[in-house]
Amino acid sequence: MPKKSKREKGGGGRKAAANDHSGGSDDEGSVYNEAGSVSSIGGVSEASTAGGGEVEEFSEGEQFEGKMKDAMELATEKSAATRIKGLDMLCNGLLKRYIPDFIEGRQATITDIVEKSLKKGKGGEITAASKLALLLGVQLIDASEVYQELNSLLLQMLTDKTQSTSARSSVALCVSGLCFIAGGDLAEVVRVMNILESIYIASAPNQNGTVGKITPEMSTVHASCLSGWALLSTLLSPSQIYETINRQLMVLRGLLTSSDVELRITAGETMALILESAYEHDEDYVPDNFTDLLSELKQLATDCSKSKSKKDRKEQRSSFRDVLRAVEEAEQPAETIKFGKETLRIESWFVKIQYDWFCKMMGTGINTHLSTNMMLREIFELGPTINLLEADSHKLTKMQRNAANQQAFKARTQNRNKHRDKRSAVF
Repeated sequence: MPKKSKREKGGGGRKAAANDHSGGSDDEGSVYNEAGSVSSIGGVSEASTAGGGEVEEFSEGEQFEGKMKDAMELATEKSAATRIKGLDMLCNGLLKRYIPDFIEGRQATITDIVEKSLKKGKGGEITAASKLALLLGVQLIDASEVYQELNSLLLQMLTDKTQSTSARSSVALCVSGLCFIAGGDLAEVVRVMNILESIYIASAPNQNGTVGKITPEMSTVHASCLSGWALLSTLLSPSQIYETINRQLMVLRGLLTSSDVELRITAGETMALILESAYEHDEDYVPDNFTDLLSELKQLATDCSKSKSKKDRKEQRSSFRDVLRAVEEAEQPAETIKFGKETLRIESWFVKIQYDWFCKMMGTGINTHLSTNMMLREIFELGPTINLLEADSHKLTKMQRNAANQQAFKARTQNRNKHRDKRSAVF
């Protein structure tokens, strides 16, 4: 029987993290840097300058929207290279700013661009179009129309073995993400999960313990499918996950033997996620062959095999130490992500899987969207957005900043002197 963590189990559960307004750096919340490149769209400053705050901000907004419109034009050109450039510019723009009003009026246009690129594009164009489809959904208050228009095509491409592995991998992430934010009823979620499982299960040993030949590229597809499956499983209740826990654990244990480090880590973290739900549903639940499972996880958490790169070994050990504690002691993660003036606390595998998934897809753009994006703030229960322009209204000019700092310094000094003076101890 798994030992229970000394930490209070109820602290995380299946509830998203709390939010406070402590300070912190923007970089601390970012784990992946895929979206770190700066385009002509992303390079527009968002800060107002002295003496013309409202006018300049409006001008910058117009410039930004103009460049987004130019990017849409590029994404419809005949040249594949030009289309990819336009798609990348749109992606960078949607990562840089949260602009639901602008996007809502052009939802149909962007959806049409994505659909055409998916149908006639190859390689990099499909990857860029898949990312754009997901970022479009993230921008909208209701992304159900986007999902309904694209899900059939995306699932067809995902299951089409003639498609390139890079295309299938990007499409797997796109369709699982769109289903998560806009899929609607539970039946649709389960349907997509079953399709994803039917693909990544090929990396697990069959009944006689053998595994078919899996190329590194195909392992990437399986890792993407499993990552999407894990994200969608956070929409299920603990009782629903508990119904199939034994079968899922058997598949995941098989994936732990994969030669691909990303697939192994994804399988381990998915195992921690579903066991968190199982322990929540039945605190006395014990996985089959529990001792053997712990032995396998301990081996992965201390792996020193020279056949793997130093980076892979380090990443694997770090991840599986956390997974081992989750499986053996029902211990939940404890992370604090700082973005702007706010803090996101991750206190369950439920929230960790969601945050890591969006962070991987959005790169450094995750910080901007956690601060401003209503949908992401709702997912992570961060509450209403902080009006940063209003909060910084006294910092529009250097003179105003200096005056405010001097006033604050004077107030702090008076307050401290008051407490130092014993004669002022009683008011």
